[in-house]
This record gives sequence, structure tokens and C-alpha cells, in this order.
Amino acid sequence: MDFKDLIRLGYDEYLDDLKDHLSGLTPEERRFQPTPESNHVDFIVWHMARVEDDFVQRFAQQRDTVWQRDNWHGKMGLPEKESGFRYTVEQVAEFPPFDMDEMLAYYDAVRVETYKFLDSISEADLAVRPHPRRPEYSLANMFSHLLVEESQHVGHVAYIRGIQRGIEE
Repeated sequence: MDFKDLIRLGYDEYLDDLKDHLSGLTPEERRFQPTPESNHVDFIVWHMARVEDDFVQRFAQQRDTVWQRDNWHGKMGLPEKESGFRYTVEQVAEFPPFDMDEMLAYYDAVRVETYKFLDSISEADLAVRPHPRRPEYSLANMFSHLLVEESQHVGHVAYIRGIQRGIEE
């Protein structure tokens, strides 16, 4: 097993877990906020997909995101250049509803591009610091950060589901 296999293993696990936790949730359950200052599932899933897309496309490769390049934002009627970073309580609460199957299709398209990029690099490339605005941040940092952040967000989705459906659902 090499570093690419390990990254794939972690990324596949959290995306599979996310899809399991989303299974069967109603649109109303996806919009549930445990407190007025909490995120809802729709926002979390959109944010997760956008973060992976932004990191791998924009940060690592200085390319347009899949979101922009393939007009996912237009198809879904969602913000073109945002990822939810530093959103206010009001912005989260007012975030437009969307079709989750379509959002997961976008996420799958992002993952295809993530793995294309992963396949194009070597272990030595993990030390590359690709973006001048973050000279301290390497590709290794990026892949690691994505694994940690996205896994935390899967836990948020599981928690919100559990609050509504209980531990066995």
C-alpha cells in the first residue's frame, strides 16, 4: 500500500459514511438545526463538496473548480464562488434548499477530479507548496486537512441524524 492507496481508503470511507447517514433523510430532516446557531445537513454537505473541490482544483492546481467549470452552481441555483467558509448564522439558515441526489452527483464528480490529481503526483510532490498565498501549506497538508475536516463534518451529519431519529436509525 502506498500513500495514494491510504488517501483513497480514508476519502472513500468518509464519503461512503456520509451517503449512509444521508440515506432516507427527508428534506425537512436535512434542514433541521439543533439550535438556531447550528448548521443543517444541507449546508454541511454542500460545504464538504465545495471544500474538496476548492482545495484540489483551486489551491493545488490553480484551476477553476468543478462547481464553476461544469456549471453545477447554475444547475442548482447556489452561490458560484462560495464554499460556506465563515458563513453567518443567517446565511446558514437562509441557505437555499436543493436536490440531494444532484449534490451527491456533484460530489462524485469532484471525487473523480480529486483522484485524477492524486494519480498525477508522486510521493515527492507531497512536499510541494502550490499556492503563493499559503507558502507554508504543502500538498501533504492539504490531503491531511481534507481527511480530518471532512470526517468531522460526517460526524456532524451523523449527530444531526441521530438527534432526530435516534441511535438505531
